[in-house]
Amino acid sequence: MVREGAEKTSARLATNYSASADGYAEFWSPVIRPLGRRLLEALPWDRASRILDVGTGTGALIHDMLSLAPTARVVGIDRSFGMIARATGRVPLVTMDAMTLGIRAGIFDIAVLAFVLFHVPDPSAALAEVRRVLRRRGTVGMTTWAEDPATPASQIWDEELSGCGAWDPSPQPPDHESMNTPEKVGSLLSAAGFTLGRVWLEPLEYQWDVPRFTGLRTRFGATKRELDTLDPRAREACLDRIEARMSCLDSKDLVCRGTAICAMAAT
Repeated sequence: MVREGAEKTSARLATNYSASADGYAEFWSPVIRPLGRRLLEALPWDRASRILDVGTGTGALIHDMLSLAPTARVVGIDRSFGMIARATGRVPLVTMDAMTLGIRAGIFDIAVLAFVLFHVPDPSAALAEVRRVLRRRGTVGMTTWAEDPATPASQIWDEELSGCGAWDPSPQPPDHESMNTPEKVGSLLSAAGFTLGRVWLEPLEYQWDVPRFTGLRTRFGATKRELDTLDPRAREACLDRIEARMSCLDSKDLVCRGTAICAMAAT
């Protein structure tokens, strides 16, 4: 029953991301890609011939992987077909669940999990699968949130959506609590049988403007799903109130600040 519940949760997440893949690619991926790049720069690319990008999403990091290891074979996997369909590039992209990788054991040198593990219903199962498909002396690199980025602008959206009765028909709360410190991340990797290497913190700072922040909130994530529950007139009125309040914000109220945990470990 536990496994069945995890699979249903994973399928719901995939559906949610498929429905807003375009918004993710345009508005959210550029925010987190620099953090993913910093993780990649720490990994041992000189001896990597096969790389697995777990939770590749729209493939934002694939170009960076190929620039670091131009002769390597990269494979991207994601449970969300809509995200995979939005990805571009010259590498194989496969719809696949991280908890049950349809890949034979011991064939990859590096596996990357960038901002994905907290979405997986059973993180331990996913890490065990990653370890299984890595070769001896293979490396896993991962990022997760220590502090989830938020802004005063976010509060406006949350208040207005709540006030007009919008609701999320497909909630998917991420599991930040079990991996929001370097110690917790290290424990997860060690419990999965990895030899822990380096674990470190990376800061995030991103300056939004009102049009792009509005694009993010209307086209991606929980707020998109909440807006979609409103009838057209209620939606328009809600967005008008949000626009009026957002117009009073200073640029500092649109600065996104957060902290990511990066980690690397070996088989």
